[in-house]
Amino acid sequence: MPSKADLTDLVLGAHGFLGRRLVRRLEADGRRVIAVGREAGDLAVPEVARSALGRAPVARIFHFATRQRTGPSQYDIQAELLAVNARMHLNVLEAWRQLQPQAKLITPGSSCTYPESREPLTEASFGLGPLHPSVAGYALAKQVLATGCAAYARQYGLRYLHCVLATTYGPGDHTEADRSHFVGALLHRAAAEKRRGATCFTVWGDPATVREVLHADDQIDAILRADAQFTDTILNCAADTPVTVGAVAEAVLRALDWQVPIERPAESFQGTPYKMLDSGRFLAATGWRPRISLDDGLRQLVREAYP
Repeated sequence: MPSKADLTDLVLGAHGFLGRRLVRRLEADGRRVIAVGREAGDLAVPEVARSALGRAPVARIFHFATRQRTGPSQYDIQAELLAVNARMHLNVLEAWRQLQPQAKLITPGSSCTYPESREPLTEASFGLGPLHPSVAGYALAKQVLATGCAAYARQYGLRYLHCVLATTYGPGDHTEADRSHFVGALLHRAAAEKRRGATCFTVWGDPATVREVLHADDQIDAILRADAQFTDTILNCAADTPVTVGAVAEAVLRALDWQVPIERPAESFQGTPYKMLDSGRFLAATGWRPRISLDDGLRQLVREAYP
């Protein structure tokens, strides 16, 4: 019979966009969840991290806590994003070793840790080449986390999985301009412009920019499927389904039933022009496929957030 620890998971960042959905999914699967959110304090403080990880023995630790900003605001706080996140990640790694060595540590990674490329990025690309300047601080801290997981596993005999994720969207995403992911940001701005009676939809950046997007529930499902079959590795955990920003903008208009032209300002923020993961290892091993199409996911989001 499984022990209580075998049936218990610890979620750090439980109040965040993905963290909330992960907690709901784990509880639906019959797991006991210790949810650690902002009320626990700042994990960049060692004593807070030890307190958060020392509550009870668990089978898995999902470290989803992070400090993140999006869009042009990232440029101004690169040092802050690096320092705060690196301290947080290193504190969690050390508390894992000291207090929960039996637990598997599962961490979400970002495609921004890979160099720029016009080809889908494999795990072998990790750490090769320069980072895009708009995300360099945040990305370097994520590299510290992934490298730290591997180092702690080798030296102390621990187990981990670092899943590099697609761009996610879904109910509960941030709507602030400097915190929202690009799909949620597009939808939020389109809904506001439609309410104002605008005669066009303004989309920043190049519509040919390529990304991969997954509904948050699909992304959580992919992480859990990966956990069942992979250990001690960096793993791209997406669906190999590229989409342009322009195509996402058109899907947003369909979801809102808003028929207007799309316009792009001459001068607007431009991130990495092509960011696509090669998730072949994950997909071949699991046979996983997303269940929620972009159109269906956006319509669901409109019904829930913009009725």
